[in-house]
Amino acid sequence: MAKIDKAAYRQRLERITGLFSDIVTHAADQARERCPYRNRRDECTAAFRCRNQRPPAADGAPEQCGHDGIFDYRSAWESEPDAHDRAKSRISRLKQDSRRRRDG
Repeated sequence: MAKIDKAAYRQRLERITGLFSDIVTHAADQARERCPYRNRRDECTAAFRCRNQRPPAADGAPEQCGHDGIFDYRSAWESEPDAHDRAKSRISRLKQDSRRRRDG
């Protein structure tokens, strides 16, 4: 079995961390402006009535989501709003550190 190069392993791990932190940042940004019950076809998947639901395009089809992207859902499920800012700044620092290590 070949010996694991710790430096190469660390570099790969930092690269993966950078990629995932970009995904997390994008998901957090999207959560601020997109209804969590809206699917990719703009259909409402909520199992309850919502004021943003619009009539379906055809009989038997799911209701359409009429959300316009103006409101922020995060306050509905965050018990500690400052945690989002702390996590976002930590992710930013990790990205900068990873980029600095990659660039040498």
